[in-house]
Amino acid sequence: MTELVFMRHGHSLSAREAGVASDSERPLSPRGEQEAREAARRLSAAGFAPDRIVASPLARARRTAEIAAEIFPAAARETARQLSDGPAQAILDLIQDLSRSGGRVLVVGHQPLLGAIAGYFTGGEGYDLAPAGFVRIDSAERPGSSSLVEFYSPPLPKDPS
Repeated sequence: MTELVFMRHGHSLSAREAGVASDSERPLSPRGEQEAREAARRLSAAGFAPDRIVASPLARARRTAEIAAEIFPAAARETARQLSDGPAQAILDLIQDLSRSGGRVLVVGHQPLLGAIAGYFTGGEGYDLAPAGFVRIDSAERPGSSSLVEFYSPPLPKDPS
């Protein structure tokens, strides 16, 4: 059986704020780094330890995956262009391939696609994943047949005023 976690990348800066030329280069903000670390720690505390971490190649998702790998150093790491480029069917095919391989997999990507795909496997409408939020499901063998284990959304930052 495969256990999957669909995690959205942490909070990121806009291209303008970061001084980068394209969306693909947008980095995590300091808040995003902390959110990603807390989400990975939460998964670890709940007993989830991925065998593989598969991430979108976009900078903010890659960095989120790197932070998760600090918490889960034994996990193999890879990128999957489908997680940034789609189309949705390519992502579904990727998830089903990951599911067939067994084990525990952390998939790091982008909203709204990850939330929609998690919903597809649990038979729901989809999940509104906040930055560094995740959906943990028991498997993705057949659409609509997976059970939700946990839906996590990081706490909102405190208003400094």
